[in-house]
Amino acid sequence: MSLLKYNPAMIALARESRGWTQKHLANAVGVGQATICKYELGNVTPSEAEIATIARVLDYSPQLFSQADQVYGLGSSLIFHRKRVRITMRVQRRVQAEINLRHMQVVRLLRAVEHDNNFPSIPPESEGDNPERVARRVREIFDIKPGPISDMTSVVENAGGIVVNVDFGTRLIDGAHLWLTGTPPIFFMNSEVPGERYRFSLAHEVGHAVMHHSSALDDVEAQANLFASEFLMPRSLIRDDLRGLNLEVAARSKRVWKVSMQALIMRAGHLRIIGEATRRRLFSHLSARGYRMNEPWPIPLETPSKLAALIEFHKKELLLTTEDLSRDIMFTEHLGETEPKPMLRMVNDD
Repeated sequence: MSLLKYNPAMIALARESRGWTQKHLANAVGVGQATICKYELGNVTPSEAEIATIARVLDYSPQLFSQADQVYGLGSSLIFHRKRVRITMRVQRRVQAEINLRHMQVVRLLRAVEHDNNFPSIPPESEGDNPERVARRVREIFDIKPGPISDMTSVVENAGGIVVNVDFGTRLIDGAHLWLTGTPPIFFMNSEVPGERYRFSLAHEVGHAVMHHSSALDDVEAQANLFASEFLMPRSLIRDDLRGLNLEVAARSKRVWKVSMQALIMRAGHLRIIGEATRRRLFSHLSARGYRMNEPWPIPLETPSKLAALIEFHKKELLLTTEDLSRDIMFTEHLGETEPKPMLRMVNDD
């Protein structure tokens, strides 16, 4: 590996994807924390042997550290994400690193194939600042039949998006997406959340991709939630199912529409089928039964297929071995793992 191609940002990306601090990495490779800091800032260029050791302890291919990809941040104009609460910076950095590395993988896998993308860009202001109207247009563009969506992931992938299920190591972020010029929108979804929340979060991210690809307003989260609600629960179709809403009706409707009971209650409130007092009472009943965190009748987690198909294409059609893929395209066999590997020390000549 030519040291002229060394990219300091890749050391930080690899380290943060494992949830490691600079001190943790420094201890693993036998140098001072200041040295790792200088590597990541580009103030000091590590030798090939040092890069090889860093790659080994972090369980990445040395080729990763010569990649010139730009690193994108959570909450930027290019990555929208759905989160539950404020999360620590360390968790954000790990998730951000995971998303960037997964994106690098998919981009490289796509280079060898033709890939159609039917995702539109519809700024909400073009539809009277009405996200529900945008959702109805997208259902038409995606040729979705009236009624509940049986498999949200298939809808996204059939339209040209790519869904990647990821163990973020936290349930505080449900999903994110990244859509750059020349690639389809890529959705990174938390594989450790309930299936019903996964579906709503994916619809939420689709809303961001469609509405905020070229337009980012202050209320983007509220807009994405309205989009997701209409996309999964069209008002013209779900009204009758929400009449006389109670927990039993919500549970029955959940199995039909494949959204959470909480989403159904919120939808009924938004559509003014129930009043605010009823909405609060129903949420109080959910809490009393422990349903706010663990609802009954869970919806199975959906499984994407395109990423696996791309990998299989490279193996069968391009005759790449698993070792080839791990070294040059995936850069590791262990994305999503945070446990430290056995520490290997390198000589510190400081």
